Amino acid sequence: METQDADDQEVFEIVDFTTASEWECFIAAVEEAIHEWRLSGERQLLPLSKGQLATAKWSERTVTVKFADFPFKMTHHCIINEGVESPPDESEPSTEYENEEETERLPQALDDLMNRENDFPARAHCLVRWYGLREFVTISPSNQNHPIICPSKSKLLLSSVTIAANNTNCQVPLFVQVLRPCEKMYLGVGLGSGVRTDYDMVHMRRPPHQCTHLAGLLDVFRSKLQCTVTSPPVLVSVRFTYVLSEWPHTLWTQQPPDFDATLTEVGFSDLGKLPFGALSDPVSELHLSATWPCVSEDVLVDSDVYSDLNPGSAPLWTARLVTSASPPCLLSEYLMEFLHVCRNTQSVSQILGPDFIQDMDDSAQYSLAFDRLTESSVPGLSKIVGRVQHGSKGTKQSSSAQAGEMGPIPLDILIPILNYLFPDAEGEEQNAPYPSTSSQVPEWIVEDGQVGEHPLKALLSNMKSSGADGLVWRLAVVLCHVIHSLGGLPAAAHLWHEVVLELRFRWDKTILVPGIGSGSPDLASTLMHQKLQMLNYCITRRKAREQSSSKSSNDEFEDEDEFYECEEEMEEEEKSNGSRPSWDKPEGRLKRCGKLRLIKTNEQLYVPFTQEPAPMTEDKLEEHADVLLRLGTDNVGSQLRARMMSASLLSDMESFKAANPGAVLEDFVRWYSPRDWIEEASDDPSQPPCGSLSARMQIPGNMWKEVWNSAKPVPARRQKRLFDDTREAEQVLHWLASMGPGAMCSHLQPTILHASLCRLVEEKILFSLPAPSTLPQPLHSNTLATILDMIAKRIVRLSKQPPDTNKYVEVVEQIAEVEACIARAQSVRHKLLGDSPSSNSSFSSPLEELVLRLLDSPEVTLDGGPRGPAAAVIRKLFQQAQRASMLVDDSPQENPSSHNDRRTSLKSGTSGTVSELGRPAGREYLLRTLVPAPTPYSRPVPHRMFAVLLQNEFRLAGSYSQDTTFC
Repeated sequence: METQDADDQEVFEIVDFTTASEWECFIAAVEEAIHEWRLSGERQLLPLSKGQLATAKWSERTVTVKFADFPFKMTHHCIINEGVESPPDESEPSTEYENEEETERLPQALDDLMNRENDFPARAHCLVRWYGLREFVTISPSNQNHPIICPSKSKLLLSSVTIAANNTNCQVPLFVQVLRPCEKMYLGVGLGSGVRTDYDMVHMRRPPHQCTHLAGLLDVFRSKLQCTVTSPPVLVSVRFTYVLSEWPHTLWTQQPPDFDATLTEVGFSDLGKLPFGALSDPVSELHLSATWPCVSEDVLVDSDVYSDLNPGSAPLWTARLVTSASPPCLLSEYLMEFLHVCRNTQSVSQILGPDFIQDMDDSAQYSLAFDRLTESSVPGLSKIVGRVQHGSKGTKQSSSAQAGEMGPIPLDILIPILNYLFPDAEGEEQNAPYPSTSSQVPEWIVEDGQVGEHPLKALLSNMKSSGADGLVWRLAVVLCHVIHSLGGLPAAAHLWHEVVLELRFRWDKTILVPGIGSGSPDLASTLMHQKLQMLNYCITRRKAREQSSSKSSNDEFEDEDEFYECEEEMEEEEKSNGSRPSWDKPEGRLKRCGKLRLIKTNEQLYVPFTQEPAPMTEDKLEEHADVLLRLGTDNVGSQLRARMMSASLLSDMESFKAANPGAVLEDFVRWYSPRDWIEEASDDPSQPPCGSLSARMQIPGNMWKEVWNSAKPVPARRQKRLFDDTREAEQVLHWLASMGPGAMCSHLQPTILHASLCRLVEEKILFSLPAPSTLPQPLHSNTLATILDMIAKRIVRLSKQPPDTNKYVEVVEQIAEVEACIARAQSVRHKLLGDSPSSNSSFSSPLEELVLRLLDSPEVTLDGGPRGPAAAVIRKLFQQAQRASMLVDDSPQENPSSHNDRRTSLKSGTSGTVSELGRPAGREYLLRTLVPAPTPYSRPVPHRMFAVLLQNEFRLAGSYSQDTTFC
């Protein structure tokens, strides 16, 4: 028992010290990301070119690493397409690196710190601006609501990152974000080649007194270096930035369109034109920077008693714009609201209510149909009072007054809109007549021949839309105005209901629809345009039929004489052939068919009057083709298909038999299909022609023979109509009336985008403007004209496909980018050149070229510095703004605290006076040097300190290196 107790006492707990802790797991995760991104080892990159940090494209790669349960976002920032130089081959001649000392090269980040060609980049990451880095890694909390505020946690993170960089031999600087994200506080470290660089930062609201001038900042920089050598050379770069946010005498003049003014004051030209431009000024600020680049510290004097940093003496002036990312623009706003209505599936009765539709139908349709049956041809008093007729073609319906009182659109606005859509209702004095010719390109675009040479004109011509400034075009544009300014969806439903009633009235009164054109439906246009063309075609056929029927009933002899148009020679030949029975007399003759004669009787062969083939819209063609396919391939289906397809053939055969009594199938084939008749030569012209039908016509069961045998001699005017204009017109009207405003706007989508493209082309300024970088690839190109050409090609493809609102929304977003870019150009041009933006102006003068450069580049260097023409214009703007602010600030009471701010800002001018540009909004100082650290015998290493003084912010960002080989 005692032995057993002794053995029990020797048992002890075994602790496995090889188990990784949470701290080690975090370091391992950071090292894994470094290896995955291939950041280990020495990196020899090409030297930075001038301005590369501001203009280059940057890439970001992000992973999530955890310290215990706290997630961090680790991001790698670097310039895209930045190649890594391959190490030099020993067999090759010496390169530029072999001329350097044989000592180990400094890390690439330290070379970038000393680069003088990229000071103060205009648009870059804050760490790039402060430290001049082209590649770095940041570690920040994933949840921005839980920042790293505790100093001990910050030091633990920084030490962990340092261990990871040392273990992986990573020479890329690593930064840890601390404090609140809005403060942009980073602590970093860089290792490599026996050099350690610490990236420290100080951030305060107010600067210490000694840090408000260059002399004090030099003292701070030297004290931080703890130099053991006397007076190390320090290179200084200084930039003062002046902000112009108030634009005196150049207020933004763009105002939202007033619908009432459009109808009463401006006229119908603006009603049929889509609006354009930004509602607010898209250019908010102009930043002018005066820079003294890379001079020795003894060249500039800037202390608490005197400063010679006058912007007028700066060797370099640069300017950049601060613009709104997506300013509200009229055209894109109109289009978005229009497409929003396209998504609605409600009917007109559901939107306006059944009572409104019932009252309108009772007053407009039922009473009209009853009056047409009961009233005489003389118009009654109610018709005269209810309709305002200015001529023989006035067509305003009596329901307009009632609709104006009940509907969303007031009567005083509804009637001018309907007069604009149907201008023939005003008689001969039309305010907005339709153009005589229909074209896909409006007349105001082709003026001066500027667009004729542009390929966009060919694209507009190939678009499946409707004619420019036609009825469908005007309807789409007016609907945009109505949706935006008169009540949205209910107003669109009201207008569409009025348009349908107007079309119904025109069909009942056989009045042609204006702005559509005559003829059969054009399949190259939109379905809406085809339907209205079909309605016009039906009205034309109905007119002709009623006139022919009226003449036939009044005077049958005159009707036959006019219908046949027989010549005297025809009558003599008929007399020579002898008399015919009354049932065998020819009818419906049009003219002789050359010298052809009938085979059996040897009489003249006449061309008959025939019915025209029935036109179809594209939806009817699809239905007809679908029906033929559904019949199948069996005998019954084939017979039905042949019968459906032979309806026009049967009508022509009956007309031919009526015009040529005694004719046979061979006679019909000789006229109708001459290639199917094989004629034999004959010497005697008095004998009937000899020949035979082709092999195709002699096949047993030939359809032509069956149809010929069943055909009866019936002239075309007594045949059953192949095209029933009444039925087709009622189908068109039913199709229009059954559509709600959403479906109607969906059919108008290609037309409204067609009008939008023409509106953009009218702004000829776009052909010189650079393309915005916000457009997605591959749309981003050199000029807006190229972008618009790509957008037009996409709209052409969409116009030939079924309506898809989502795809049209993407196109509208691209149009919005183009419109915003044009609005920015107009605003800048208006401010710098002093005149109102003109679409006909070309960018030829130096100042106009400056406008393009400001829009295209993040920062522009002004030619001639402070004495150039561009600087004179900008200086004038600042002086005007300064005088305007002095008038506003001229008051007896003044805030005492403002004296201190003014005293501090006076140092920006000569002899303690404010400069002609006013007070600088920001002052930036960049100090750099190359001295040995931490001992005199250490290797010379770079040091850099960046200081920025703003109105309520002071920041020092320093990078201090030391040689760790012999420290």
